[in-house]
Amino acid sequence: MTTAEPNGHLMTDGSEKPVGQWNAMDIECVGDAVKVWVNGDLVNHGTGCTATKGQLALQAEGSVVEFRKLELTPITKLTD
Repeated sequence: MTTAEPNGHLMTDGSEKPVGQWNAMDIECVGDAVKVWVNGDLVNHGTGCTATKGQLALQAEGSVVEFRKLELTPITKLTD
């Protein structure tokens, strides 16, 4: 589900904070599986990924984005 704020910016599933506030995103990747949380809400869980190693890429879709802090931590399994 996608909703729009009064300024026209899109928010997905109510998990994103209003424009001007920082969001927290946690991404776990193990083998061919990925889980993504936005502000503590699980928003995506995929399996069968074709890339299991390589470079990291961060992107935005349709608007300017800023990254404040990026931490990489090795894990051996996805969170239940």
